[in-house]
Amino acid sequence: LCKSSCPWCCLSPGLGTMGRGIVVALALTGISVVAVETQEKQLAEASQAVPAMLQREAGRRSLATPPGVISFSSNLQDVSEVELVIEAVFEDMSLKLQVFRHLTSVCRPGTLLCSNTSGLDIDQLAAVTQSPGLVVGMHFFAPAHVMKLLEVVYGPRSSPEAVATAMQLGKRMGKVSVAVGNCPGFVGNRMLKPYLEQANFLLEEGATPQQVDEALEEFGFPMGVFRMSDLSGLDVGWRIRKEAGLTGPGVESTRTRQGRRYSPLPDQVCEAGRLGQKTGRGWYQYDGPGGRVARSDPWVHIFLEAYRAEHGLVARSIAPEEILERCLYALINEGFNILHDAMAAGPEDIDAIYVFGYGWPRHHGGPMFHAGQVGLGRILERLQHHHHNHPDVPHLKPSTLLRRLVAVGSPPVQKWREFINKERVHSQL
Repeated sequence: LCKSSCPWCCLSPGLGTMGRGIVVALALTGISVVAVETQEKQLAEASQAVPAMLQREAGRRSLATPPGVISFSSNLQDVSEVELVIEAVFEDMSLKLQVFRHLTSVCRPGTLLCSNTSGLDIDQLAAVTQSPGLVVGMHFFAPAHVMKLLEVVYGPRSSPEAVATAMQLGKRMGKVSVAVGNCPGFVGNRMLKPYLEQANFLLEEGATPQQVDEALEEFGFPMGVFRMSDLSGLDVGWRIRKEAGLTGPGVESTRTRQGRRYSPLPDQVCEAGRLGQKTGRGWYQYDGPGGRVARSDPWVHIFLEAYRAEHGLVARSIAPEEILERCLYALINEGFNILHDAMAAGPEDIDAIYVFGYGWPRHHGGPMFHAGQVGLGRILERLQHHHHNHPDVPHLKPSTLLRRLVAVGSPPVQKWREFINKERVHSQL
């Protein structure tokens, strides 16, 4: 890590919730920060908001060292002497590539370039720089000065020194830092995708948002999937799906996209102008834009009935047990795929990510620990059952690693890493 006297940088055009949080999190550790914003209006707003945030947080904590100095700039040239850059622009690959091309021409040799991306290809960003080994991902969770989790993402060209520096910075910031491999969604969001998909498929089949959320909240989540989506903003996922070519102008409204089963339900909710709490309407209704109290919305029930009629779907009664099995076991199943693909070092890493970043109930120990408690044979049997009943639904086909673990007697979670390493060695012989 750099000495406390040398400046670091958080680059975030707009300095929105995430960028401001990263700046505050760095400054709270005594690190000096250069915060760059190219838009004058946003820069003026951030230069007022960030010091106030820092003052509030510093007042709540007993800091061992004074907060670092934050300087604001609209000129990217001002990062030329920093030792580490954290890019935090919008989740748009073309924009991030543009920023990284600029950074590699401005920053001095040896500067570590980090991207706060939630799932974009780190290797693609590294490819446009002069030193690909100095590029890593640092996936913060909003608000960044509060949330404990940090995914440190290493690409195939990321140097061990770069990864170690990012991990050390995370530790200095008081984060639970987990090193993860470079794949779409990394670990947390890669597992979240099947969880969200199953929830949408359950709506198609007859469930209501309240039924799904109540089952998940009864399990111990602080918020069900649809309440969570309303809080986060439905437009976030909508924008990602548009960029992936899954929805948007010219894309046919079918229940199959890119060769896979797909639910256009969330896209159609967004198209109706219902983006969640920010608009006062989403999967639930609220008192107004920015409202917090979720109430059942008759519009959603009418919308779901019309959707099912349009696609020839007959609603059925769905028990809470099926909701839990399909949402949680699909998520767990993807966890096994991640371990098989070596994107996480072990099940403990996945559990830490979900407990500290995704609200997994602590008394269930994390998704992979929970799988061991339920019994791998039981997880496999229920996945096979649901896959048989819904062969077109992705992520219900049991993972190869799960099958192999059951075949050798379902060893305890503490033994999985050893088993995986042996399997990997044998596959290379």
